[in-house]
Amino acid sequence: MTVIALASSKGSPGVTTTALALAWVWPEVATSRRVLVVDADVAGGDITTGYLRGAVTSTDGLLGLSSDRSGDATAALWGHLIALDDDATRLLLTGVSDPAQARSLVGTWPNLASVFAKLDEEDAPVDVIVDLGRIGSAHEAAVLRQRADHVLLVMRSSLTSTASARSAVRRLAEERSAAQNELLGFGCLLVGECQPYNRAEITAAVEAPVVATIAWDPAAAEVFSTGSPAGWRFSRSPLLRSVRATAAALLPATTPTQVPSAQREPIPAVSGAHGRGVAT
Repeated sequence: MTVIALASSKGSPGVTTTALALAWVWPEVATSRRVLVVDADVAGGDITTGYLRGAVTSTDGLLGLSSDRSGDATAALWGHLIALDDDATRLLLTGVSDPAQARSLVGTWPNLASVFAKLDEEDAPVDVIVDLGRIGSAHEAAVLRQRADHVLLVMRSSLTSTASARSAVRRLAEERSAAQNELLGFGCLLVGECQPYNRAEITAAVEAPVVATIAWDPAAAEVFSTGSPAGWRFSRSPLLRSVRATAAALLPATTPTQVPSAQREPIPAVSGAHGRGVAT
């Protein structure tokens, strides 16, 4: 089981789009392992109104999980997920829509981190991709960063993004060191290389490795940001090709696992026309 935490330092460099794109390619790159996207952006995530176009009616996500008193946190998690495809290989835990709701989640973050650590003990092991949004927000899920296997700062190659990334890199390095968590996958995900700076220049400027680069591909990105239908060329788009390479780089030690459908927890799938946007 791998937990990947994605965050940004400033602006909107594409954290949510990257998280959803990784989930799209995950089952093929990780040999059909399941993947869970957690919308932990305390500023208010855009997945339900963007990617899902408001089609979610079957879950209360993080807010429901935070108020669940069933006693078994791992079992409770399954009751608050939705499936993004028909065979439930891509899962989603929705987040808050209003920053004011984030205060109620402060006690949920440590429990959720503990649940992630137990997912590989289940019959259906799951890798986790956490969309943390912007670093430094009030009530942010810092513990999810501290316990993640990979912490990746999503950034653009502009001067503004590079300048803000330098302080964020220092903060993340100090945070994980204080948590006594080795920097297994700490670094940057660069969206749109050479606009204007290249990978080597970014690495030198922010003093952290660029783990991978994501192609600047606005047309393909709209599938994840606004729920636009995926055309026949989508799976071969520059965005998806670069995201596949990123996923492969993040999973060198993951044990391939094919999970029989009969062992999987029943999870409601998103219904409606948007299904065209999540099928392989």
